[in-house]
Amino acid sequence: MRRKQNQGFTIVELMVVLVIVTILAVVAVPAFITYLQTNRLIGASQQLYDALQNARSEAIKRNVTMYVTFQTGSNWCYGLNPSATCNCASGTTCTLGNTAVTSSPLTLSTSGLTNNAITFEPNHGAANVSGTVTLTSSNGNAISVKVRLLGDLLICSANVSGYSACS
Repeated sequence: MRRKQNQGFTIVELMVVLVIVTILAVVAVPAFITYLQTNRLIGASQQLYDALQNARSEAIKRNVTMYVTFQTGSNWCYGLNPSATCNCASGTTCTLGNTAVTSSPLTLSTSGLTNNAITFEPNHGAANVSGTVTLTSSNGNAISVKVRLLGDLLICSANVSGYSACS
């Protein structure tokens, strides 16, 4: 007589698989969240760097002083405008564009700027101040964009790999 073979999993086998999957999830989820936060920070910092480069080159191209205005905090923004500062939160006064973020996991801070603004002059693209704009993620990682008096820009970080240390 032929015996019928059982097909499928036993409850013990199923429980072992569930325990293994749970352990992998507990280990992987925090690393994945950190990965996402770091990539969000890198993207926003690169976008800020590009906007400052654009403002400098537009100052030279249009032969006008270009203003980059910042609003700091977690509801941060920055806007580009020729000949005068603009309200980056509204966006309509920033004729060359703005980036506005509300309730962001990133915070923006500035140091060394006059009235949270940088200007680039038309002749050589020099900046009016030597200052720093820093984006910080909720996990404490930070990337800074430094603007020097000659208008050159440096992107740096003390704790995100792939960037030179800020000095």
